[in-house]
Amino acid sequence: MFIDIFNSNLKSDSEKFGKGDKIFTQGATVENVYFVTSGRVKLIRENLEGNSLVIHVAYAGESFAEASLFSNQYHCHGVADCASEVVSFNKKQVLTFLQENPASMMALINALAGQIRDLRLLSEIKSIYSAKDRIMAFLQSEAKENMFYYTYSLTDLAHKIGLAQETLYRKLATLETENKIIKQDGCIKLIN
Repeated sequence: MFIDIFNSNLKSDSEKFGKGDKIFTQGATVENVYFVTSGRVKLIRENLEGNSLVIHVAYAGESFAEASLFSNQYHCHGVADCASEVVSFNKKQVLTFLQENPASMMALINALAGQIRDLRLLSEIKSIYSAKDRIMAFLQSEAKENMFYYTYSLTDLAHKIGLAQETLYRKLATLETENKIIKQDGCIKLIN
């Protein structure tokens, strides 16, 4: 994970943000890369027509602004979507550390490649029309030994897979009634 690579080797800062607080702004000089420890952060790009477009949402346990390691300016705004805590690592220190530690650089490349793969799979899952099928596809893709453990809220899960919160709760109840899942505290068990 992004944070594991740097946490024991680099100085970090942790900061709390309220809903709507900007972590960085589009066009500002890049100083840091970030990791969400709680809450969620939207990356919003202002396009040429002046419209705002959400290009990504980072949830607890995910990094964001990684592409900024190789840019002088942020290409979007980083905005807390709810009360959030964010850890930041200085860009210059990260780049120096990676240049001096090839094994850590490879670990970061591996982690980022995994994020790309996960985002592509999530995009595919979000294209599934049936809410029930979308939920099952997501759970099957994330489950380890038929258990899906989550550290974020079910509201965040609904948002992540592109469903209304009420739809997610209703369909989870249906799946439970159909004996396809068992919902427990912090996890969902898939039943074969």
